Parts: sequence; structure tokens; C-alpha cells
Amino acid sequence: MNSDVNQASMKVDIILSDGFVMTELSGVVDVLRLANRVVDKKMFTFRYVSPEAGIVKSSADTWLNASALSNNPDADIAVFLGNSDLNFTSREIEKAVHKYRYTNAKVVLLAEAAAIYISANSDDGFGHTTHWENRLLLEERSGLYDIAPSLAVSTDKIVTCAGLVSTYDIMLQIVAGYLSKAKLLTISSILLLDKVRSFETRQPGAMDALSAGKDSHIDQAIKMMQSNIEEPLKTTELAKVLGQTTRSLERQFLRHLGRSPGRFYRELRLIRAQNFLVNTDMSILEIAAACGFGSNFGKIYKAYYGKTPRETRKERLV
Repeated sequence: MNSDVNQASMKVDIILSDGFVMTELSGVVDVLRLANRVVDKKMFTFRYVSPEAGIVKSSADTWLNASALSNNPDADIAVFLGNSDLNFTSREIEKAVHKYRYTNAKVVLLAEAAAIYISANSDDGFGHTTHWENRLLLEERSGLYDIAPSLAVSTDKIVTCAGLVSTYDIMLQIVAGYLSKAKLLTISSILLLDKVRSFETRQPGAMDALSAGKDSHIDQAIKMMQSNIEEPLKTTELAKVLGQTTRSLERQFLRHLGRSPGRFYRELRLIRAQNFLVNTDMSILEIAAACGFGSNFGKIYKAYYGKTPRETRKERLV
């Protein structure tokens, strides 16, 4: 559908929870606002909704006044924003999703909202996605190992997404169904986006950006590291699989990333450990094992972060 001249106005509900992410709100609202501007009419109308009417605060301490969610919503599109707390759970969000699905609206779930839906409605994660940090938590907590690594997945009127900055890409893909190609390109140009990423685009995970385009052997090595966090591979093993000598692989890492493969691998595992300390209730021993560390975990962690794992967790609880 791209005949925007005769296209009827589309109603969009933006569903907020306390701690909603401003980046995602901007991604949704800016795309809808610019679509209206380019088409030169109010093709998309939107309102802010929450399970209960009233003030809803963002993670940046800004706030919006939201209307109460109707038992029979009439929106064409419902966009659920993520929450800055990776441990956030809400039965209200799940109930709201079912209300919109019952009325045949297209439901878009960003980041934590997607994670809540996946956790409550899937025996596995197949056919859905969420932000990679949420994906790690769902793997550890619920054994959901089939969550897609892409920016978004669309199935049966449900779109689950990574959120954050990718919200712009997602919303541009959503409105693409209602606009001409020329108008879509105009919107992306106004936003200074030289490319709109497709749903299938792989999410950049922790440290991926450091390797992109540097060297194919480095990219392959890092992907192997990310897939073998609990039982780390030796540099000699990585080099052998890649058809490289150990010395050659070490030189490539030092040239492009300024550190040895072993040091890079250790940082990757420490970042994963810090994520678990802050966002899960796993014991420190469980986290050490899950990230490939032994009894020296505390010492290595403190040398990298300047504080012990216990201190990191205590700060989270303050």
C-alpha cells in the first residue's frame, strides 16, 4: 500500500510505562510527525496511553500525561515503548497487548516490552527479537536460545524489536506501508539517515562496532568468542579454526584493535559478567562460571572495573 493521497488517517497509540526510554519516544513521534509534514495532512494521529491515566516518567525524569488504556482500543497501530530497567516486568503490558491484538491492531513491541512478551508467550524465542542485552538475560533465566539477533521480527501482526536508535528504522519500515517510496526517502533524508535498515539487519552486539570492516579474520574470531563465553577458546584454537597462525592472529588484533586476542576476549567476558551483576539475581559464583572465570574472577573483575563484583551489585541495590 503506497497510495498516500487517498489513504485514511491512521490512529497510533504509544503505550508508556514508568522509566520509558526517550530515544524510543523520539523515534516513534518524529517519524509520524515528519510523515504528516511530507504528506501535508494528518495521516497519522497519535496519543500517549498507559495502563492507568496520569503522569508517566521517563528514564530521563521527563514526564508525559497519558490517557488510560481503553478496554476496546480503536488504534490501527499500538507501539509499546521499552523501559530503562532490564528487570522490568508488567502483567499490565501483556494484558494491553492482548487487547490490541483482539481489535486487530498492528502491535509493535520495543526492547523490554518485547522481552516481556517473549517471556510470557513463548516456549522458545523463535520468531521474535528484543535488544541484545535482554536476549542475554532471557537466555540465562529462561533458556530461550532461539531469539533472533535481528533488529526486528514481524509475525502475525506482532512486531518485536530491539528498540533504542533502531526505533527510527522500525517506524520508517512501518509507515512505508502507507507512503510512496519518494515520500519515505524524503523523511529519511530529513532525519539525515542515508540508509533505512531492514528488519533482518543483525543487531550490533557488545564490541561488534570495534570490529566492523576491520578484517574478516577478526570479525570471525570475535563471533566465535561471543559464541563461546562460558567455555573460552584458546587463541591457538581460534587461529587453527581460522586457518591462521597464532602469531598472525595476534598481530591482526594488535594492529586493528590495539590489544591481543586474549585481552579482547577477557574484556568481552567481563562486560557480560557486569551485565549479569547489574541486571540479574544470579549469584557471583554462577556469573563467574557463566562467563568462563574461575576462582580468580573477583581479582580480574576489580582490575578491570576498579571495584569488586560484590561492590557492583551493592551499587545496583542502593
